[in-house]
Amino acid sequence: MIVKVIACLLLIVPIYAQEKGTTLYSNGKIRSEGMLDGTQKVGEWKYFYPDGTRMAVENFKDGILDGDVTYFFSNGSIQGQEHWKMGTINDSSKYYYPDGKIEKFGRYEKGQYDGQWKYFHTNGTVERILYYHDGLPNGVVNVYNEQGKLLQTGSYLQGKEDGHWEFYTEEGQLNYSGDYKNGGRIGEWFEYDRRGRKKPWKYK
Repeated sequence: MIVKVIACLLLIVPIYAQEKGTTLYSNGKIRSEGMLDGTQKVGEWKYFYPDGTRMAVENFKDGILDGDVTYFFSNGSIQGQEHWKMGTINDSSKYYYPDGKIEKFGRYEKGQYDGQWKYFHTNGTVERILYYHDGLPNGVVNVYNEQGKLLQTGSYLQGKEDGHWEFYTEEGQLNYSGDYKNGGRIGEWFEYDRRGRKKPWKYK
């Protein structure tokens, strides 16, 4: 019987050890609030701007970010949505402009950009599409203006321009083309006139 009582107390003690934690601004308004297990943050924590508007909602495990995290602009709209695992940002994330339109989205792998990321202009059209590996641009990239016209197309290798690239005018007409290697221009580059005729272009 004594053994059973002790076992029950051991299970109950961690629950009662948790207490509410709060930090304040100099004006007395709440800066942050959540639960503490000793000195470590646990569960959901909320953060606020000095005027009381939500700034962020984070989740902790043993004092380390672990779970969904949401950031807010001072106007109350969502600024970003992330997922953390044991202190490292991981998996899908989204970021927004203050008016609520999407700014970019993609995924992280162990704290680094990974796979396809899409970026958007403030009017909602795609600004660029990039692929990442180990946090560096790696693969095909396309860049567009606010009207959806292609401005650049090419590829990266370990974060540096590599292979054939093409550059277009704001109207979508081919303007320059050439090759890169290890981030630097190589070989012969060409410039195109409005009729599409090309001539050698000397780059610096």
